[in-house]
Amino acid sequence: MRPHRVGFLLGVFVLLSIPFFSPLDRLVAQRSQPLKTPLSDAAIELFSNEISGQLAFDNMVKLAGAPWLRVRGELTGENNFYESEEIYRLARAYGIETVRFDRYEAPGTFAYPMSGDLWIGGRRIARIPADAALVASGSQTGEVEGSLIYVPEVPQEDLSAFEEAVSAHPEAYRGNVALMWTHPRGPMFEILDRAGVQAVISFSSRERYFDPDQVVYARGSYGQGENLRLGLTVSWRQWSEMLEDVQRGMEIPVKASAVMETFPNRFETVYAWIPGTEPELPGVVFTAHLFEGYTKRGANDNMGGPAIQLEIVRALHHLIESGQLPQPRRTIHFIWPNEISGTYEFIRRDPSLVEKWSININMDMVSEGLRNANSWFTMSETPAQLASYYDGLAAAVLNYVWRTNDIVYLPGAPRGRPGGQYFPIPMWEKNGSRDAFRYFIHEATGGSDHIVFNNSSVAVPGIEFFTWPDQWYHADTDTPDKGDPTEMKRVAFIGASTAWVSANLTDEMLPDLLTAVADFGYHRVAERGIPRALEVLEGGGTGDREAGALAVKIIEAAVERERDAVRSIHDIHSGSRTAARLVDDELESWAVYGEALRGFVLQAADPDSPGGLELPGPTGEETALDSRIPRLATGIRGQEFNMGRFPPAQAYFRDNPGILNELGLSNAQTSQISNWVNGERSILTIRDRVAASTGAELDVALVARYLEVLEEIGWVEIGGSR
Repeated sequence: MRPHRVGFLLGVFVLLSIPFFSPLDRLVAQRSQPLKTPLSDAAIELFSNEISGQLAFDNMVKLAGAPWLRVRGELTGENNFYESEEIYRLARAYGIETVRFDRYEAPGTFAYPMSGDLWIGGRRIARIPADAALVASGSQTGEVEGSLIYVPEVPQEDLSAFEEAVSAHPEAYRGNVALMWTHPRGPMFEILDRAGVQAVISFSSRERYFDPDQVVYARGSYGQGENLRLGLTVSWRQWSEMLEDVQRGMEIPVKASAVMETFPNRFETVYAWIPGTEPELPGVVFTAHLFEGYTKRGANDNMGGPAIQLEIVRALHHLIESGQLPQPRRTIHFIWPNEISGTYEFIRRDPSLVEKWSININMDMVSEGLRNANSWFTMSETPAQLASYYDGLAAAVLNYVWRTNDIVYLPGAPRGRPGGQYFPIPMWEKNGSRDAFRYFIHEATGGSDHIVFNNSSVAVPGIEFFTWPDQWYHADTDTPDKGDPTEMKRVAFIGASTAWVSANLTDEMLPDLLTAVADFGYHRVAERGIPRALEVLEGGGTGDREAGALAVKIIEAAVERERDAVRSIHDIHSGSRTAARLVDDELESWAVYGEALRGFVLQAADPDSPGGLELPGPTGEETALDSRIPRLATGIRGQEFNMGRFPPAQAYFRDNPGILNELGLSNAQTSQISNWVNGERSILTIRDRVAASTGAELDVALVARYLEVLEEIGWVEIGGSR
């Protein structure tokens, strides 16, 4: 860093890391009450005492006691799938009348292993249904007998030489079974198929020395093979023993078989809800997938998620029915579908629901014991373009659970009973662990049902709770013994308490919610926005206008994200004048903070100038585009989720194949442009947010032209001034 900037930038960073525009009394109150959340102590005690992690665990066992395969009636559709039928039955048994079972056809088919067998040297190694992950997806029906041969990993550049070696000794491969490190694909698969190899035995493991007996569900290209039609997956222990024997020169006979059948796809979704007294107002929607394909049936991925949410439904229903809680103002929804595809289908069938949700709370892999899995409980935030109050709310509740269920050596930290290292306010189950609770919050990611809600065509902020790393992810050893009733109780408490604030925010709760949202926002600006802006400035020279302009965009985007998070509280508060004024006051505090922060960044860009770096005003084109507002076209929101599959888009790009290349925009830029469209942001604002997100300046004319393309397709409409 340039020496003359060091002192100034350090001072800026320290000063702006402090939320000095937040009212002082709120800051002092927060710091003196490290366990403060928007919930009252009485509400916390009520949820903690009612929610049972043991009940959630027991229901997970009922839903996924073992990785068994399905009976034929489930596959043909004569019966419902076991998981959906069982969770629907459990909900009804708890007296939940507001629960629905949806079943409808889905496009395409799925293949299922009806039987499978693997014999090595006259000894049975594995079979279906006892070893659910034995037959790799993509395999064909068939029987194989041959000798086991070892085929090592071959680098791409050596494939031609390998093929020549195979051709020189065809008898070594034809009719035999290859022991390989991975299931082959592409050119390697084609070489082995032409050579007459009948089957491949491979292993798949998350961490083979941690759990040498697990088998991760695997997939291969066997459906396209003429000779190589069968893939078998075994454990690392089994595979390595075979490798030892082959390398010792032993002759190892192999017998293997599989029977694969094809069945029509279908969706099954169980939908439950806690009715609100004002059901048209935006409420909460929980998701946790019941199905991830139909072969893999994991306990923690993901029967634990629906089991925990079922416990939330049960607890809330009981507390409301018994008069201990009022009926919430806003409805709390629970959707248990096929992962991602089933969630899209559920929304497509009733797109009006997107207007009735303020936040999606997705739970995927949340039931494992943290110490057992060597893991953290994590939260994936809402994305910047859908900034929500929920990030700060969840952070406050997660902090509460951490500081009451860990030995936290911090000033003012609560202490447990004297005479030992006790948790201050323990939240655990008799048959659960005594693990300390540890959590981590990070930027938005994908990979589960929350991406459906974060899709610009749905535009409901979505977060994901999950546990990572997961040592048994997609493995046949993802069984209930890896789950933890204590962790399940804590997760259910976090979900229920944050949903309750979101669905029944009173004026009494509002000041503490504002504190939580603002506090999280100031830390996020300090940890991400300021360092990114300073990094951009450091990349340019003193007085570099391009670097200064980009740094300002980054800071403005960081501050506006937090203002959007505060602004989203308008969607869930009581609607009283007091509530509206409190939120507006907080927004004004952030506006003042943002202006000061912008000034400091400009001064940092040119410390030698009394007023800092002077940026040019907007061009005429920028001014004009600041009054043009794109919004999703009629018939898109909640109905069309993938532009690449939108028939008018397919036709347009077929007729104009070079249009995107002419614009020269990257995939990251085009996806960000469409993500920021919300019917309120101008084209100029969208340009600024995309530049801040991608860290690269962007010509506003290119953004406008791309949005015009989307308008020609029928994906967006561009209107007049704000």
